[in-house]
Amino acid sequence: MRPLTHQEWEKHYVDLRPHVLKRFPQIDESLLERQRGDYDGLVELVQNATGMDADRALEAVRTLDAEELGIGLGEEAPADDDARASLDQLSLGSGFTPADRDMVVERLAQLNRRLRHFPANGAWLELTVKGREENGQKVTLLADLKGFPSFVSTSDDPDLRAALADVRDDMIRQVGDAVDKKKAVR
Repeated sequence: MRPLTHQEWEKHYVDLRPHVLKRFPQIDESLLERQRGDYDGLVELVQNATGMDADRALEAVRTLDAEELGIGLGEEAPADDDARASLDQLSLGSGFTPADRDMVVERLAQLNRRLRHFPANGAWLELTVKGREENGQKVTLLADLKGFPSFVSTSDDPDLRAALADVRDDMIRQVGDAVDKKKAVR
């Protein structure tokens, strides 16, 4: 598979659009429509919608999976066999501050048991919250784990701690189901 490039985005925009929306549910569909053929605009849109820094947004776009088009992770550096995925790969996106990290990691700690089965290389997690402490708040946990499509878990519970528990439990279930399904195919 090859990485998503400027040329691939221009050529396959229509086919890639659903993959972008699935991978980045925070993106407003009408804003994505305006990025037709503009790769740099797409990267900026991902950055603004997710709170990622520019380098991470570019990497997330470049590694977008669209298997039917042969677009995906491309070549990666070999994994360090000893380094395992954990909440160390968690990026706090929009709605969170560095001061929230300890509370968030404590609340998501049970997820570490599931993550340690994956190499740290290629693992990335991001947690965002929109409308924090409002009735309509939405917590989103994204996870990229090597060898699997992206996982997305959301909760609209108005209590932040309960919402964190919801996304944690749903992510544990999703990853476990995907691993079991992959084992059954082998």
